[in-house]
Amino acid sequence: MTALDVLFISGDLGGNVPPTVAIAEELARRGHRVAVAGILIRRGDRIPSGLMELPLPALADIDVTRKPGWVGLPRAAGRITVGGAVARDVGALLAGRPVDVVVVDGAMLSAIREVLASGIPTAALFHTFGQLWNEGLGNGALNALLRPFGVAPRALFDRADARLLATDPVLDPAGNGSSRFAFEWLGTTERGVPTEPRTPGEPALVLVSLSTVWLKNQGDVYRRIVAALGQLDRGEPRVRGIVTTGGVQFTGNLRPLPNVEIRGRAPHGEILPRADLVIGHGGHATTMRALAHGVPLLIMPTNPLSDQPMIGKVVESPGLGRTLHRNAKPEAIRDAVRGILNDREIREAAARTGERLRAQRGADVGADRIEALAGTP
Repeated sequence: MTALDVLFISGDLGGNVPPTVAIAEELARRGHRVAVAGILIRRGDRIPSGLMELPLPALADIDVTRKPGWVGLPRAAGRITVGGAVARDVGALLAGRPVDVVVVDGAMLSAIREVLASGIPTAALFHTFGQLWNEGLGNGALNALLRPFGVAPRALFDRADARLLATDPVLDPAGNGSSRFAFEWLGTTERGVPTEPRTPGEPALVLVSLSTVWLKNQGDVYRRIVAALGQLDRGEPRVRGIVTTGGVQFTGNLRPLPNVEIRGRAPHGEILPRADLVIGHGGHATTMRALAHGVPLLIMPTNPLSDQPMIGKVVESPGLGRTLHRNAKPEAIRDAVRGILNDREIREAAARTGERLRAQRGADVGADRIEALAGTP
């Protein structure tokens, strides 16, 4: 097989990192030369195998784990999505190195425009359910507004050689043929294993993860969850909690309880095989990782303007878990946790979904498609 020079262009937006790295690592494992621009590995994270990290100077000062300045997240999102400086950085990368295929995050519109102008085979990579892209970047008014600047999403996506969607078409509301974009569903890139049987009398293990991106009042949500789990130290079922904060710098501290452990960044893949429930924010990566292990979820969307409320519905509708408002009191969280842990139908539905998702190989399928774009024999 001919070795390719593959360039991934992305940024640290939280949930977009896992599928980008998974596909890039699979290509590197196959012997291709793979560079990832715009994602710098956070402290404490594993360095991806075989990948070259390249900076995008225009994004170097954006740290999504910390409270943003007075202009907030919208300014950072604008720079990532339609920023001219990002486009110039991308142009410099393309001019300074051999590239056979470029894979660009679907949210980075000015970067996609720059890559398309180069004539290099281009794939746009999307990291959450297609329904979000349909409702957001597929919006007619938004496309009309951005068209004069050459960054109308519909036009850009249509011109790309591939539109790779790293998720499950069965759970995706847009996977029923109603999508505005010609996505290629890869399946999930998350890997899972069946949950390990719990020793009789052992407490149920609840993993808590509310995003690796700073959000307003995130600390308060964590504190109410910790208080709720503390109320389940006795009784049936008895619960043990592991709370991971993803390195996010929120206001105030989290205090551990006798049955609740507080961690920063922790590898969920080492915890999920023993977990009975995940309390999450509705992020796509966290949700799909839990389901790939067959673990049900309690979703508390912390950002109502994102895909999180939609993902909460996706989880709740087929009986894979439940949702609660982010302002839910500890008693309501406690009762929801107890209800899910005692619900055999939810546990069995999550286990069946885990079996189905583990049969998918999204990273492999994505790597196959990228090789095909370059005509690799």
